[in-house]
Amino acid sequence: MNDFFLANNESLLHTFIDQKIEVKQIQVKNLDRFAQYANNIKDGLKSYSIETITPLVEPQILNIMGMCSLVTTMEPKTFEANTAQTRAIAELVLKIIQVNDAFFKKPERNRKTKGNAVSIEASWFDSFGFLVEHGHSETDIYNMSYGAFLEYIKSAQRRDNLKLKSIAIATRVANNAKQNGFEKYINSLGE
Repeated sequence: MNDFFLANNESLLHTFIDQKIEVKQIQVKNLDRFAQYANNIKDGLKSYSIETITPLVEPQILNIMGMCSLVTTMEPKTFEANTAQTRAIAELVLKIIQVNDAFFKKPERNRKTKGNAVSIEASWFDSFGFLVEHGHSETDIYNMSYGAFLEYIKSAQRRDNLKLKSIAIATRVANNAKQNGFEKYINSLGE
């Protein structure tokens, strides 16, 4: 899904059996409940296709129902009446995975830290604090789709990295410049 799809918290139309439904993005405020259902499916799949999802439909039917209750507009009665339609359910699960790609994307392997570097895990509070520091409100963050949340985090990190790079360049210039050269550099940055 593209950036505008994520940022606008858009959904996709899908036809389940004979009913048109919407498949929505999971919002941050519902992520914990969604993960309870979706992690079992995510962990059980090596790749995402109808062929790999279909064998999981029957053993994971309750998790699929829970997932659908959070990210589709389908009535529970409609799902209950069609639990034998494994191919249609597999297609629906694939559409949920596509719309919520940010959640289902397999995590990249972490690089090993060199030497005595300490690895610190960031918490949700750290992530929220980071975005609040960059102008988002807590309410806005809760109502973002998970995909938009991740993209905003990446954007804020890029902005911080550019600021750090500018500071490093200014420090280098300041340490190696004569007074006249440094003042000229500072004046060239504007006010």
